[in-house]
Amino acid sequence: MNAGKQVFEKSRSVEDMQHMRLMALLSELVRDKGVMKAAEALGVDHRTLTSSMERGRLSRRMRVALDKALLEGGGSPAAEQRERNDELGERVEAVEGRVEAVEKDVSKGLAAVQGDVKTLRGDLDKGMRRLAQFESGRSSQDETADSAGEAGKTGGSGSARREFPDLVTIEPAPDDEEVFGEAWPLIVEWRELKESHPNRGSGLAWLLTEERFLSLELTLLEEHGLTLPPETFPLRGLDRSGQVSWRRTALSDTRRARARAELLRKVTFGFWRW
Repeated sequence: MNAGKQVFEKSRSVEDMQHMRLMALLSELVRDKGVMKAAEALGVDHRTLTSSMERGRLSRRMRVALDKALLEGGGSPAAEQRERNDELGERVEAVEGRVEAVEKDVSKGLAAVQGDVKTLRGDLDKGMRRLAQFESGRSSQDETADSAGEAGKTGGSGSARREFPDLVTIEPAPDDEEVFGEAWPLIVEWRELKESHPNRGSGLAWLLTEERFLSLELTLLEEHGLTLPPETFPLRGLDRSGQVSWRRTALSDTRRARARAELLRKVTFGFWRW
């Protein structure tokens, strides 16, 4: 009798261990996939699965389904690795999709900024031509008065100062630092960018330089009251307001395009580091 009882207890113990293993597998599946997807993976009704979870006992159908899952590798390290690989694959596809969307957005934004800048520069050239025509029609009396006034300022020494001290020139002059005062360091930087920075470009580096260039021009116009080339005499009133307005618009568009480019770079670099 004792021998029979010992065999029975061993059998019962093995059965309990198998039951615990199957319950652990079921709990893991439900935790990872949820009730509905776990039931679908096991090929059982979700109510049958829920009932087994609530009672803590497996029905015959649930036991068969879980045994089959174990035989097929469910709960094994290989199966878990396969699941992780699938999840990583989905994450990679999602990141690639976001990168592609950001690239398209940045390209559209950059094209729009370049088109706006080109249009604004064209309008500026037209304004310059109209201004030159107006200037050419000034009366000789005005010209004489200007000449007399300039001669008075220089004391007739023959070392004539510039006609318009508030007009920025591309070419340097000996008295630049004295004439422009606090604005002089900004003009030095502006001239360097004017010479090296192309009107059209692409990429984050070009956008950063374009943003700085437009910021410098607005500072010179608004804070220092200067007029920038290609103007040939100081602007006042609506003419000055127009110069400020189009640069503000271009700067705002450039900043948005730069932000999108930085986001694209961050997402792209983050993806490869990940």
